[in-house]
Amino acid sequence: MRRVLIDCDPGTDDALAIMMALNSRDLDVAGLTTVAGNARIEDTTRNALSVLECIGRAETPVWQGSARPLKGSFRYGYDYHGEAGMGMRLDAPRGSARAEPAFEAIGEIALASPGELTVIALGPLTNVALALQREPRLAEEVAEIVVMGGAVEVPGNVTERAEFNIYNDPAAAEVVLRSGARTTLVGLDVTMQAAFSRGEGLWVEGGSATARLARRILGGWFEGHPDRDEYELHDPLAVAAVVDPSLLSYRQGAVSVEVGDEERLGKTTAVYGPGAARIATGVAAGRAVSVIRDLISGDS
Repeated sequence: MRRVLIDCDPGTDDALAIMMALNSRDLDVAGLTTVAGNARIEDTTRNALSVLECIGRAETPVWQGSARPLKGSFRYGYDYHGEAGMGMRLDAPRGSARAEPAFEAIGEIALASPGELTVIALGPLTNVALALQREPRLAEEVAEIVVMGGAVEVPGNVTERAEFNIYNDPAAAEVVLRSGARTTLVGLDVTMQAAFSRGEGLWVEGGSATARLARRILGGWFEGHPDRDEYELHDPLAVAAVVDPSLLSYRQGAVSVEVGDEERLGKTTAVYGPGAARIATGVAAGRAVSVIRDLISGDS
């Protein structure tokens, strides 16, 4: 099994991705770290805890992370994800996050098993950047950092040039992508091609706790967005790529992030060739959606 830590900002698609990872027989989830982004840190942390309790996985540790980016302030995604970042109120969690800050937990878990931990980063990269700044050895000791973020050859989704997670903390993204750590970038170039359609009905079949919660989340999202016919599976595709690397095609290279020019803020630029980054450039979309559906349902 591949040991992973999920850094997230739940967020509806983060919730689906968390359920996928916990259902996968191929992943050993060391825990969740939370960051603000889709919602305020209080909401993202509560959502992470509530999702875990709702699906019977309350034993999974959660560490609360950054409430603000390295510079500036977050642009939250309540307009997309809905009330409290989830579009609905889950039961208040009985448990709470660990006392240790998220960036410290990332470093300690990675250094405890050199070369074994994969960090799946589904939100702004603030926690990961802070961990690298505190302990630069992480760049060599972490097995991989899988980043759901960026828009290399396609338009952004928060500005014309920038994807939401990178835009929310471009300075942190630059730290991570310049660190030398082995990084896989799963950006809008591929995630916009994997989606659930409104007309699909159940989206995820089955009677498992994860399937039932996923149907509530997706049904609520479509109800709150009557003008949208597709729900893009951004974060779920990043987890699917870890479970089944054959779903995506990649090019090797180096990725830089615009941190100065306001009009281009958060723009990710790839120079293909030598470099520590794998940039996802293609996806077997139909097969990826099937993998995502099966993992959420608990059938995989």
